[in-house]
Amino acid sequence: MNPQDDELIFADELTTESAPQPDEYWKVLVVDDEPQVHTVTKLVLRDLTFKGRKIEFYDAYSAAEAKKVLAENPDICLALVDVVMEEDDAGLHLVEYIRDIMNNKAIRIILRTGQPGYAPEKEVIIDYDINDYKEKTEMSAQKLITCVITAIRNYEYIEALNKLNEELEHKVAQRVAELDESNRKLREDQEAGKKLQNKILPKPEKEIGDYHFSSKLFPSLVLSGDFIDYFSISSRYIGFYMADVSGHGISSAIVTVLLKNFIDNKVEKFALWDDRTVLNPQEICTRMNNILLREALGKYLTIFYGIIDMETNTLNYANCGQFPYPAFYTDDGKRFLEEKGTPVGLFKTPVIKVQEMRLPEHFSMLLTSDGLLDILEETDLDAKNTRILSTLAENNDSLENIIHSFKVEQYGSLPDDITFLLIRK
Repeated sequence: MNPQDDELIFADELTTESAPQPDEYWKVLVVDDEPQVHTVTKLVLRDLTFKGRKIEFYDAYSAAEAKKVLAENPDICLALVDVVMEEDDAGLHLVEYIRDIMNNKAIRIILRTGQPGYAPEKEVIIDYDINDYKEKTEMSAQKLITCVITAIRNYEYIEALNKLNEELEHKVAQRVAELDESNRKLREDQEAGKKLQNKILPKPEKEIGDYHFSSKLFPSLVLSGDFIDYFSISSRYIGFYMADVSGHGISSAIVTVLLKNFIDNKVEKFALWDDRTVLNPQEICTRMNNILLREALGKYLTIFYGIIDMETNTLNYANCGQFPYPAFYTDDGKRFLEEKGTPVGLFKTPVIKVQEMRLPEHFSMLLTSDGLLDILEETDLDAKNTRILSTLAENNDSLENIIHSFKVEQYGSLPDDITFLLIRK
């Protein structure tokens, strides 16, 4: 394929299409003082369809015009914003206006600049709540399409979560006088949320290369604040993590969805652009820490995040407050991977250490959430830890037998969520 086929080519202004009908289009705002940028953006995206909906374009040639368009169209899902317009930092001020003055957290913002020296990428990403940063000279047609699809997908997900929250709050307010009916219908809403959460959980059993993953989640309420995932990143790398969000119920479950969406996005960027963030446990945990602090959700989480390199047979991992420590068993013995770190979302400068270990030819590794400690009969922590290690050693080839040994399923009501992840090779 000729590389020029993928370049953005300036063309004449597109013919105006018939007026769109409500809810049939994704609304995208292009903010740039160069008319040609508007033209080429429309040229590349005019035939793009995502989930049956095309794009409706809104044009602004300055930050001031953009503010007016946004005020009149609060359902714009994506803004492609130039940094340098009527002022050298007009685009950056517009970002602050959208996030802080309009308090619009849902709209996705992609900064595009032809003069990166005015706004260095590293400082901008740290200091401004944007979703991507691109130099115009590097933005091919395919990259633009990929960025737009990713942004729209994330917007749709956030809007669905916002609507779920609004609907639940509205329903609770309406049903205070009818407590019995309220409880029944709230349960139905929670069950719907449970179905959504279960849908994004990994398959209970999964083979990736020579590795076998099995998992089970026992929520203390209808919705869980625990979450697990394991996934193939490429033919060489496998990623997995276990997280435990503070608190219970809907608000904690929403954070697990945000975590899932964040890491899935990094997996996608690795495949498209060889963005290696997903392979860096420290970077993943640091960025999630920044997201939770920035969004001020009043939530934090503990997480064990690991990357298996099947080519070198190594495991790189970071443990940010997850306890009990992962239990590791081989024919040579059993032990815990006792690496400590601070939870994610509590401190501006968290303690995150990455460890690397060579994996033996055969092993079993068990991760559990701290809810397990609440139901074990042993009275002190050392005895509980000994119980976990011995249970793994005796049942290292079967998660079902491990769960049965801990007698989890005999509890009608759990004091906390309990999650298991068994990795075998």
